[in-house]
Amino acid sequence: MAQYLIFLLAFAASAALPGPEIAALLARSISGGVASSLPLALGIIVGKLLMLTAAVIGLSALLAILGPAFVALKYIGAAYLFWLGIKKWRKAGAALATETAAPAASLSIEIGLGLAMTVTNPLAIAFYMALLPGVINVSGVTLSSYLILCGIIVGVMCAVVLGYGLVGELARKMFRSSRAKANVERASGAMMIGVGVMLATR
Repeated sequence: MAQYLIFLLAFAASAALPGPEIAALLARSISGGVASSLPLALGIIVGKLLMLTAAVIGLSALLAILGPAFVALKYIGAAYLFWLGIKKWRKAGAALATETAAPAASLSIEIGLGLAMTVTNPLAIAFYMALLPGVINVSGVTLSSYLILCGIIVGVMCAVVLGYGLVGELARKMFRSSRAKANVERASGAMMIGVGVMLATR
């Protein structure tokens, strides 16, 4: 039981650390509320579960096989974020002036973006390659222990998404004037552009 507690604490610290995934979640929450960040969050969670599975069955071998696909995902995700950020920046004032909601992004695109950001994150790879084997006996993982680890990942990520989502929602509600909302939208767009650059260059 102690190993699960250690894994929970280590994973929570890693998951809550500000990075591209958190910045993207925060930008989404600031722009459209907590609900708008959920598809992206789902993709991130799926990515982290995939990384756990890869660690259990042999991460190095899996990365060698899927390496080109991961690289393609990374650049596609970066380009999408960059395009989305520019679009949001340019349309912020006009959209908010008329109080019209931005159209929701495709569910599959948002999930794919979250997945791409996670599986190409060097810190996530380092966590599962270096830290996980020191906490959990990967070679001795059973189905029940694997499900417990998956439950920990999902639970921690739900808490992280909710926490940052509420921060974004609070920031969104603090700026109620049209001008302030436009500035918040531009800040959200700038964050997305920044995340796109970070994703492409790491």
